[in-house]
Amino acid sequence: MNVAVITLKVLVVIVLLSSAPLALKRRWRLFLAIPLSVFQCFLPLVEVAGVPVPLAFFGGMMLWPDLIREFKKVVSWKLTAYVLGIAVLYTLSLLWSVNRKLGLQPIGYACQFLIIFAAVITEGRRDQRIIIRLLLITLAFGVLQAIAVVVFRLLPGLKLQFYLSSVSRFFITGNLLDKLLTTAHANTLDPTKSGGLTFPDANDGAAYLGILAFTALGLALYLGKKWLGALCLLFLGATAFTGSKAALIFAVTLPLIALHVISLHYRPFRNRLRMAMVGIVFLGVLAWIVPRAIEAGESSGYRALAKFLSRSDATLASREQIWSYGAVAFLQQPFLGQGFGGWQAGFTRFAYKYGIESDFPPHNTIIYLWSQGTLLATVLGLGFIIGVLRFGWRQMRDTPLEYLGLNLAMTMAFLWAFIYGMGSNIGLIGEAHMSPVLASLLALGYVHRRASAVPENAAGPTARARPLARAAPATIP
Repeated sequence: MNVAVITLKVLVVIVLLSSAPLALKRRWRLFLAIPLSVFQCFLPLVEVAGVPVPLAFFGGMMLWPDLIREFKKVVSWKLTAYVLGIAVLYTLSLLWSVNRKLGLQPIGYACQFLIIFAAVITEGRRDQRIIIRLLLITLAFGVLQAIAVVVFRLLPGLKLQFYLSSVSRFFITGNLLDKLLTTAHANTLDPTKSGGLTFPDANDGAAYLGILAFTALGLALYLGKKWLGALCLLFLGATAFTGSKAALIFAVTLPLIALHVISLHYRPFRNRLRMAMVGIVFLGVLAWIVPRAIEAGESSGYRALAKFLSRSDATLASREQIWSYGAVAFLQQPFLGQGFGGWQAGFTRFAYKYGIESDFPPHNTIIYLWSQGTLLATVLGLGFIIGVLRFGWRQMRDTPLEYLGLNLAMTMAFLWAFIYGMGSNIGLIGEAHMSPVLASLLALGYVHRRASAVPENAAGPTARARPLARAAPATIP
């Protein structure tokens, strides 16, 4: 590309990012960053080093003044300091990377995570209702994604038509679609898989639905709105239509953990919550049966179960092949990792030697961190995982009962992302769709980490809006 054209594009980006805070209120920039992340909104001719940049990413970067304002908090709080440290290590690894262009996205989205976190802190302390409304809009947009997952599973021909159409380029990058539609191991062409409007990879779509499900569950508890509980069930049910076996298991087991935590706080409602646990198991079984009942050839439950288990074994076997290369590569260069592009180059040779498919990414968050950002990045990543879960448990135990819903949403959404990331490629803080929601939930947890730090205008729900809040909380040992 012509140097003059590149310079012009850089100047345009600088002008836009500099003027946006003056032209748009923070709430509108947060709208672009959080609810719009569901669709991403890729605009034509907007690229950086050949990588399309969505409007949602620009929305997040437009909040940069808030990162400057809250930078001391971001650096001093160990959880966000871990993410910042990983971003710095990723930047340093560009020095020995064979394909530096691959580093732009993970570095950019790590920065966006911190910027959105800082902006939500600022806006949440001023008026928390704005953040809650933005999350509700995100869930509303997510309903369209969940419906599309179901429709594309039932009508795989329609799914293929959508991905081949020009409309899909507004939701998904064209180069990603081209790759997935022509790569042998991609599940985009699999009629038993469905990622909806925004995820050609159904496994990533399932991970996103789980995060939305626990966000809806937490807000249902916080606001006392039953329809949000129904949305949670919708998102969990839709994961069964993605075709992801791991998501189906998590969609049954993780809600049981969430309901158990709620039952510890609301003793008078414990029997109802236990009934809900039984209902979750029943709905999980039903959600597994229905999509397979639609498929031809599944004439008996035994045959269906046998087919499910055989597919699970095949998936695990492919992961074992990938992870075995990770172990070999780690022994060759344990401290610096491989840099960006190093995994792709090394795994191609490994795959050729052993006669397996050659275009597999690591499918594991820990391996990703080491490969792209050195062994220290792995240590920071593990610190972030442990720290978030410990922080979430402390929040649910120590903060006022009225904030249990927000803390539950944060803890369970991250737990889903962490567990799912150990067998997929969503990364430590989720990919582009997930990261803004996770950053918002973590920031709300930070705002309420001490009861005394919550301002009176934080707009928490009233007792009338939260029927469960009338019950006296039980003490968690």
